[in-house]
Amino acid sequence: MQGFLLACFAVCALTVLATGPPCGAGVCTPAIDAHTEVDPVPGLRATVEIIPDYGSCAVTYRGYRWYVGWGDGITNFYDSDALMPGQQLYTYMSGGQYNVTVSYCARPGGASGCCENCMSEVFPITVS
Repeated sequence: MQGFLLACFAVCALTVLATGPPCGAGVCTPAIDAHTEVDPVPGLRATVEIIPDYGSCAVTYRGYRWYVGWGDGITNFYDSDALMPGQQLYTYMSGGQYNVTVSYCARPGGASGCCENCMSEVFPITVS
């Protein structure tokens, strides 16, 4: 079981960076609304306000995950049955320019699913 989970994690982690639908036909892809914001905050911090959109997903679809890759090697994620906005606050080790990647994914099987169709956007920020 542990080997399966490690393999699943490796596959799922790569799908955030991959292009194309790794789940194949029949699985929807949510969108990221244009009102999603990534902003620097004083004190070496950044905040993310993720506003999702159904994209090609039906209103009745269940099983979503959003990711925030902070641009310094750290990625957070959150699972939800329903399409919901998300908010994260993060503290960096040092100031500088970072490319924050926000991904919203349809994930058949919810948190235990091993494939996902994602939409991702990159937001360049400067923190100080």
